[in-house]
Parts: sequence; structure tokens; C-alpha cells
Amino acid sequence: MNFYLSEVPFSRFGSYMALAELPDWWQGHKIEHGIYLKNVSGSTQNSIVAKFIFSGDELSADLDGGSLSLVSGDFKYDFCFPDPETLIIRGGRSAVLTLDFMTESGPYDYIYEFDADGRHCYAENCYKNNTSYVVWAQEGDIYLEQNWSEQSSEFSRLNIVGTDGFLLIIKETQIEWDRKCPEYDFEACREKVAREFSEFYKSYPILPKEYEEVSVLGAYINWSAYVMPRGFLKRHAMLMSKNHMTNVWSWDHCFNALALSYKNPSLAWEQFMIMFDFQDKSGRLPDSVNDSKVIWNYVKPPIHGWTLKKILENGMTLTKNQLTEAYSALEKQTLWWINYRDFDGDGVCEYVHGNDSGWDNSTVFATVPPIASPDLQAFLLVQMAMLAELAESLGMPQESDNWKARFEKASSNFLEKCFVNGLPTAFQSGTHKVVENQSLLPYLCLILGDKLPKEYRKNMIDKLKCGRFITDHGFATESLDSNCYRPDGYWRGPIWAPSTVILCDGLSRCGEIDLAKETARKFLEMAKQSGFAENYNAVTGEGLRDRAYTWTSSGVFILAEEYLNSRA
Repeated sequence: MNFYLSEVPFSRFGSYMALAELPDWWQGHKIEHGIYLKNVSGSTQNSIVAKFIFSGDELSADLDGGSLSLVSGDFKYDFCFPDPETLIIRGGRSAVLTLDFMTESGPYDYIYEFDADGRHCYAENCYKNNTSYVVWAQEGDIYLEQNWSEQSSEFSRLNIVGTDGFLLIIKETQIEWDRKCPEYDFEACREKVAREFSEFYKSYPILPKEYEEVSVLGAYINWSAYVMPRGFLKRHAMLMSKNHMTNVWSWDHCFNALALSYKNPSLAWEQFMIMFDFQDKSGRLPDSVNDSKVIWNYVKPPIHGWTLKKILENGMTLTKNQLTEAYSALEKQTLWWINYRDFDGDGVCEYVHGNDSGWDNSTVFATVPPIASPDLQAFLLVQMAMLAELAESLGMPQESDNWKARFEKASSNFLEKCFVNGLPTAFQSGTHKVVENQSLLPYLCLILGDKLPKEYRKNMIDKLKCGRFITDHGFATESLDSNCYRPDGYWRGPIWAPSTVILCDGLSRCGEIDLAKETARKFLEMAKQSGFAENYNAVTGEGLRDRAYTWTSSGVFILAEEYLNSRA
């Protein structure tokens, strides 16, 4: 499979290491354009570990699931991660490789030598990455270039050569290493990893034949975005990306769980519950987490009840213990919104920043928050209904009745206060001043389906169909005729996977199956042409920002399964 390291990092399930082609400006630093080894742990001061310098120029890349090949003329380099903490590199005949650890970019970085298990080893102390890398040559030779200066090296480079090729081993170690240097058979490792990826690939729905390459690449992006439990992370975690967004956010995990729920219930459950590992006693979830940091400044929209509803509709079976755990987590989260985010006491909850909605700079937040937005009320109503269902299935009739009563009261309040002239309307907390905007965000309340009055559903769907939002590629997040529309405006124009998935679900629940199917088809065509981008230019379909985003690849599988496959 043709592979572009400038867009999709090469990694594997569980690893904090990744190979990527980086531009000449990275994380605020001027660097040389090239291929680098990265560390995606949240503890790093600088994600770059080392720069690869190869024989030849203009490397072409090929990925087969188990390994990556880089070729330049007669020179070939093969890379494989046999396990999450090990990278092996095979160089072809006469190929030369230099690992430049770029020690000038941070203090205390240097290489020291020692013998272990019959091998001569080199350990790079990467203070900037909060880890170390042990390197040895199973085949070929290593030559060290280093200039020590008081506390660290001015430069540290390893040159790897071999007349008949070489086999280089790089092992990541955070605390201590067992000083074992096992023998690696590259082909055996490649085949093992290929089998692991193949099994993961089977975890996803089968896409229509014309999207086969899309399917393989999407599964690879998700598989390779996983990191193993470490630090704060108690479960295997699918990051947003191993490019830039190397965290888990408190709503992106829902889409990744949903995409896995069709065929892989164990991984789906892990991804669904991962953020609830951090739920505090008030019921609040953090904004985002990684292995070394938890961000509490914001939250994310409560789409978790909707996600659980979808998972169960997909036929995923949960044990009584899992249902009990889900009920407790969702109840605490819902009560947190009710108790802590209704500042003016009008029964309508508010976002205190655009980041809370997930739509960071949406025009819904053109007025100083807190802002009551119809999507938030809809998510909470779906969650209340889900809690009522869960309580009933768990044999708690009183709790079920309580949530049904809450739903009815909140629903009536929602329809009274969040609609003007039959259209969803955002307003400022306290003043109840209407926020004038042309964002798609309020229309996500369509997920309530037939629980919305028929007239309101018709009004919203007519607005969506009239051309203000709809394009050849799907639904823009800001109306095309808005003065605030920007082609690369984040949530002020571009098409995103989460808004598409949620809106398609809402449309289908309102009986607009054909429109949902057409929107899903457009999104898959866009991903086929432009990859799995963070978001897309709504008019041209061009991929924008990060180009290896997991909720985009997960969104493709969800949309294909629910609207293009036979079940649709």
C-alpha cells in the first residue's frame, strides 16, 4: 500500500514510538525536513527522538501492515515494531544509516556505551523525551560520533553500516532494562505483526468494495494510534493521532468505541469507559488525558448516553456488571451537568466555553459564555432516557421512573426555551439574550428524532436542505453564506466526522434515511480522495490539519456500516 509518512505516522498498537516525515517547522522549532523517530508520551518536552539520515534521496514508502519499506534507488530500509517497545531496522546491501539524536535541542542528552548479553550496546539518555533508548546491531557495525560538553553532548550520532546489510535494534526503556539482547528474525517479526494487524482489521465493518483501500488505511490508523497502559492510562488507549493530537478527549473516544462495537466488544468497552476512569466525585469528566497529564479546564459534550444507546442498538451485549458500571458513570455525569452547569437556574444547562461543546470556535460562542445551546440539552435528554432504560433493565423501577420524570420535565423546558419560531436557538445564560449565529451546532438536537415536534423537525430539515449548509461533500459547520465562514476555519466552515455521524443519526431518526445515506456516501468519497483528515474544506473536500485522525477513520466505518451496507 502506498504510504505517506508526511500524513500518517508509522507505528503499531501499544507503542509510544512513531516514525514520521516532519516539515521544517515542528512544535515551534526550526528543524530540517526529514524522517524522524518520535515519542508521543505526554511527558515529553520535545516529541522528536532522532533524525534518520539515509543513503540516497527521494525515499518512496510502502506499507504492508507488518512493516514499512523506504526505498531510494538501490538502497532499501525496512522497519518493523515487533512489540510496542522495540523498533528493528533492516538495511539492504551497502545501505548506510545515521541516527542523529539532536542532543543540541535539550540538556542532559548523550550516549553511553556498555556490554550486555554478549552485545556492545549504546544507550541514548533522552532527557527531552523522559526516556532512554538502547541500541545495538545484530548485524553490521555501529560507529559513535559524540562531543561531550560538561553535562551533555553537543551532538550524538550513531552511524550504522554493513557490507551485506545490517539489522539494527532500538529498544525504548523508561525505568530499567533487563539487559537482554534477544535475536530478531525480521521476516518472522513482520509476519507476526501483519497477523496482529489483520486480526484488528477484522474488528471493523466491511466497507463496499470501492472503498477497500480506504478501509485498510482507516483500520491501520486506528490500530497504530493505540498506546499501552502507562502512567495515568489504565487501559489501552486509542489516541486522536500520533501526529499532533496525542491525547484522548472526552468525546472522541465515543466515536472510536462505536466503530469497534460492531465486531470487537472488548476493545469497544475499553474505549467507551476509558474517560470514566478519571471521573471525579462530582461526576465531572476531564477534557483530555494522556499517560502523564489530565486536563480539567474544560469538559466535552455528554454524548455518552447516545453512544451507549448506539452500541446496544448495534447488538453489542453487555454483562450486568458492565450495565451497572455504565449506569453509575452516566448518572454521575448527568447529575454533574444538572448540578454544576445551570448557572441561572432556568433548567437549561450551559457551556462555559466553546471547547466544552467540542466546537471550540463555533459562532454559537460569539457572545461571552456561559451559553445554553440546543445540542447540549438534546444530549442530556438522550442520556436521561438511556438512564431510565438502564435502570429498568437492572431491576430498579423507582430510579427508572425518576429519570422518566426528569426527562419529561427537561424536555418540556427545552422545547419552551431553546426554540424560536420553531428553530433551535442558543442564548446567553442569565440574560437569555439570543446568540445570533449561522452554525450547524444547534441542529444536532435532531438526534432526539420523533421526540421533537413534527413541525420543529420539518423546520430544521428544510433549513439543512436549502443550501446554507449542504455541499457536494456534506454539511459545513458554518453556513456558506455566513460572514464568519472560513474555508479552513476549524468549526466555522469545515466538515468534520463527529458532526456528520451525529447529524446522520438524527436525520435517520427523523425519517430522512435517504439524506443520511447520501451524506454518508459523500463523506466516504471525500475520505477516499483526501484521506482521514482532522476536518475538510466544505467546498473542495480538501483534507485539512492533521491527516491521520482516528475519529475520522472511525466515522468512516460507522457511516459505511449504518448507511451504505446491507443493514442500512
